Amino acid sequence: MPTSERALRQFRGLASDSEFVDGRSELRGDHASDAGDGRAAGNRGAPRQAGFESFAAPAGRAPQKNGWQRWQMVSLDPRKAAPAPAEFMPLEPAPPPIDFAALDAMREGARKEGYAQGYTQGQTQGYGDGHREGYARGLEGARTEAAHLQQLAATFSHALGRVDEEVAQTLISLALDVARQLVQQAVQADPAVLLPAVRELLAAEPALSGSPCLLLNPEDVTLVETHLTGELQAAGWSVRADPAIARGGCVASAASGELDATLSTRWSRVVKALGRDDPWEPPHA
Repeated sequence: MPTSERALRQFRGLASDSEFVDGRSELRGDHASDAGDGRAAGNRGAPRQAGFESFAAPAGRAPQKNGWQRWQMVSLDPRKAAPAPAEFMPLEPAPPPIDFAALDAMREGARKEGYAQGYTQGQTQGYGDGHREGYARGLEGARTEAAHLQQLAATFSHALGRVDEEVAQTLISLALDVARQLVQQAVQADPAVLLPAVRELLAAEPALSGSPCLLLNPEDVTLVETHLTGELQAAGWSVRADPAIARGGCVASAASGELDATLSTRWSRVVKALGRDDPWEPPHA
């Protein structure tokens, strides 16, 4: 008989006479009392014990893997509690489905809001910048226009001054021309206008000395002698005709000096007082 079958039969006979308590085999009934009597009863139980031990794997040797393994009874110890069941974890609810239409609406709303804010901000900033730039340009233009107007005013004032000066000089020239003509006409119309000039020479200071002589136009000699003979003799003056002297004028000549009362000389004094240099004889004369 094979060894494995013989060992199995021995195990079955031993198992019928014993109980397993907590994984250990104990003899049942009379086998237990025989085991308690000592070594005398050991001869009967020894073969069974030896047979049971022979079922175990030899000491120091690992059991061979031949498809057979040692049977062990499940422990009934109440102290070993069964493992607690795994804690029940509630399942998380499934996420709601994505509403792409709502996302598109939110995106479009955000885009419109951003556009509106940007437009408002840009418009405000643009108005502010435009106002400042327009104000600066307007101020610069006003300053330029004011400077131009000041220049025009200065030019106009200068031109007006020149006009005033030209008008004044023109008026003076006109007045001198009129005066020249009036004098000439007066001399021709009334030769007696010469007499006041002769009296001024006789009364001039300092008095002439050294045979003073009154030079007259030949046409005026008779007039002067008729009206001033006594005064001339009293002053010691003599009268002499000089064709170089124009009618209406005279010259007092002496060793001490000369007094010129001709019309051209008196005319020069007048025009110089007016700041002009118009000759007594006009260019068209």
